[in-house]
Amino acid sequence: MNVKFFIIFLFGSVFYHNPPVDVEDENLGMWKIENGILIEDKTDKTNLALSNWNIFYNIFPKRLTQKYIKRLVLISDGVDEKTGALGALNKNNTEWQLVLDPADVDFSSKNKERIHQSIYTLVHEFGHLLTLNNTQIKPTIKKEVERNEPYLTIEGQALKNSYINLFVVRFWNGSLLNEWDYIQKKYCFTEQKSCLEKLYGLYEENYTDFITDYAAESPEEDIVESWTAFVLHEKIRKPETVAEQKMNFFYQFPELVTYRKIIRKNIRKYQR
Repeated sequence: MNVKFFIIFLFGSVFYHNPPVDVEDENLGMWKIENGILIEDKTDKTNLALSNWNIFYNIFPKRLTQKYIKRLVLISDGVDEKTGALGALNKNNTEWQLVLDPADVDFSSKNKERIHQSIYTLVHEFGHLLTLNNTQIKPTIKKEVERNEPYLTIEGQALKNSYINLFVVRFWNGSLLNEWDYIQKKYCFTEQKSCLEKLYGLYEENYTDFITDYAAESPEEDIVESWTAFVLHEKIRKPETVAEQKMNFFYQFPELVTYRKIIRKNIRKYQR
C-alpha cells in the first residue's frame, strides 16, 4: 500500500467524540438509534439508512450494538475515500455514533471486492467499539501516564486488563511505542503530511509487525486491524511474525471467539 492510500485510509477509520463532517463531504442524513432500532424520518435517504443499519445490526452481537450505538450518520465523499468511522458521543464512552459512506459500504454491489471492502469496514469499526467502550476505557484528564501505567487513548486511560492495554503491553512496549510517541509529539501536532510520512516510515521499518500499513497509525488502529484479520481469516497455527501473533492474540478471550463465530456466520451470505 503506498503513502497516498495510507493517507486516504487514515481519514477513513475512526473519529473521536462526536466526529465532525468535513465541509467537502456530502451529509446524507443523521438518524437516532434506540435499542438497536433506527428511528425513521421522512427524508429521502431514510430507506438507505435503514438498509445500512439493518445490515450492521444483523451482523454483530446485538447486545453490544443495542447498548452502545445511538446514532447513524451517512456521508459521502466519493468512492474509496472515507469509508466509515466510529466515535464516542459522550465523555463516558457509553454512547457511540456510526458513520458510513454508502458509496463504499455497498452490500448491493455485484463487485466481490466492493462486498469484501464493505464487510472489512464494518468489522473494523465494530472493533473500535469493542476496544474503546466504557468497559475498556475510563475517562481521565491525564495527558501523559507514568511508567508501567496502562495505555492512554484519546477516549481515556485503558483499564489494566482491557484488550488494548494487554495488546500494547505485549506488542508495543519498548522502542516501538517510544518511536511512535516521538512521531506524535514531533510531527502529528504540527504538520499533517510529515506526520503521515513518518508513520508510514514506522511501518516500513517494522513491516512484519503489522497486519497492514494502516495498523502503524496507532495502537488503537493496530488492535482493530488485527481484530479484523482475526475475524476474517483462519487461525495461524504456527505464527512466524509479530503480525501473525497479533491475529492470534484474541483467541485467549472466549467472548471474542464467540463474537468471531457469530460475525463469520452472519457475513457468509454476503460472500457468495
